[in-house]
Amino acid sequence: MKIPLQISTRKLSLSNVALNVIRSKSKKLEKFYDQIIACRIMVEAPHKHKSQGSLYNVSIDISVPGADLAVKREANEDVYIAIRDAFDSARRQLLHYSRRKNKKHMVNSREYSTTSISVVDKELEMNFLSNMETISISDVEYDKVAHNY
Repeated sequence: MKIPLQISTRKLSLSNVALNVIRSKSKKLEKFYDQIIACRIMVEAPHKHKSQGSLYNVSIDISVPGADLAVKREANEDVYIAIRDAFDSARRQLLHYSRRKNKKHMVNSREYSTTSISVVDKELEMNFLSNMETISISDVEYDKVAHNY
């Protein structure tokens, strides 16, 4: 990350264990998408229910080149489960964004097959294709190849 991790809390204080869990899970996000610019995490306890006790909300804002990804999960009674669920959702969003971004780059590339003809039997005049190989080249390289032939 280019900007250090920002962890904020509202209406509660997190233990050192919870803070370490957040830090380790945020480092793991970089394995799924290495171009994260910034990551902001908010853990809050919005209100207490008489029957349910404290509920914890975790929201994650991730800045990547060209987009901002936001994760807001349903409240949970256990802060560690709320953190886990939020980071699982963030990981899925990063993977989806990464695939979508890579798909845009792949639209401009084409796949072509290269073949060569080898004569097996001159009397029967049977030609067979050999050396089947698929290559992928971009539009610019295709133009260069097309003009050389």
